Amino acid sequence: MASRGLTITGALFLLFGVAALIHPRIEMPAHKSELEINSQKVILETRRIVTLPWFFGGFLAVSGAAVILLGVRKP
Repeated sequence: MASRGLTITGALFLLFGVAALIHPRIEMPAHKSELEINSQKVILETRRIVTLPWFFGGFLAVSGAAVILLGVRKP
């Protein structure tokens, strides 16, 4: 039973690692405000952009593959 959990966890790590290598930028909305100028509404939205380093994605992918191998291996 524990090997199934390790396999699922490893697959998630591998998936997130590959996703971080393919698309390392994450955009999140930071602030949104509305202004009214001459009866016109203007929406101002700022975004926070986080760039993940390439070694973080590589580390997640390699560790995910290792955890999958540990989960598949029979004791």
